Amino acid sequence: MPATILDDVVFPDELVSVAARGRKRWATAIATNQGGFETRNGLRTQPMREYEIGMVPRTVAAWMAVDTLHDVVQGSLYGFLLRDPTNNSCTVANGLMRPLPAALRGSLGTAGYGYGVPSYRLIKRGTSGVRTFDRDIRKPVAAGLVLYRNGSPVTLGAGAGNAAVDAANGNITFVADSSSAVTAVTVGATTQVTLSAALPGLAVSGRLYLTGLTGTHAADLNNLSHSVSAISGGGSNVYTLAINTTGRTITAAGTGYKYPQPADTLTWAGQFRVPVRFKDDDIDWSMVMGHADTASRLVEGPSVLLVEVPLP
Repeated sequence: MPATILDDVVFPDELVSVAARGRKRWATAIATNQGGFETRNGLRTQPMREYEIGMVPRTVAAWMAVDTLHDVVQGSLYGFLLRDPTNNSCTVANGLMRPLPAALRGSLGTAGYGYGVPSYRLIKRGTSGVRTFDRDIRKPVAAGLVLYRNGSPVTLGAGAGNAAVDAANGNITFVADSSSAVTAVTVGATTQVTLSAALPGLAVSGRLYLTGLTGTHAADLNNLSHSVSAISGGGSNVYTLAINTTGRTITAAGTGYKYPQPADTLTWAGQFRVPVRFKDDDIDWSMVMGHADTASRLVEGPSVLLVEVPLP
């Protein structure tokens, strides 16, 4: 069965913050020839993390929290959430948004800027010298999370320019700043789309998002963000798009939208958790300090290992 994460099951923070040990692991295939020269091939685009939390004695009450959670998730069957004690938050300096690839054609643009599309994913950027690495953040903590557009907080809601947070997958969906009905489409080496009214703030080098067009080749334009190479018409409502539709059949219908643009900086700040599962279906324990009083007993569980669950 596909990996299932129980988002309402969170490993107790106090058991991780007191004593834990972790590992971060990349996967690289290395081949060495007879001359000693290597070829290397990276097998992952994101590292995987592992955690050990049974390394010190716990009270019986603390151990029962682990034991009960192990039963709730049925060993290694279901995943749950963990607060990594060393890396669990973003600031506006390193919390960026990246457009979702499923909604785009060609280049995804630069992470941390709009791309004329409604949906984005949260990332955390690490920098060393001039090089950067973007970590996908898939399990943000909704409480306290703040989105920013050009340094100003984005309202979470259903109004124009507002946004919604899906904490189950780390996706952000913006409400369009403005929209207008498509009244004409002219195919050719570039494509002209006429809207019933101009979209305020949509400029040359900006991006126009289209949906609802009809015709045999409507998929060339639908549900995609297109670069605007020129704007004309008496009402500045005719947009020339940098896409070749020569010989295509696309019928005027649907709507054009303005979403966050390449000139818009998109950042966020907040906390996040890591999706993990128990590495094994069994966990061991031993009584390291017995006592007639249950509250005075100490239990050690050396086999309590957690591994990160990769999400699509």
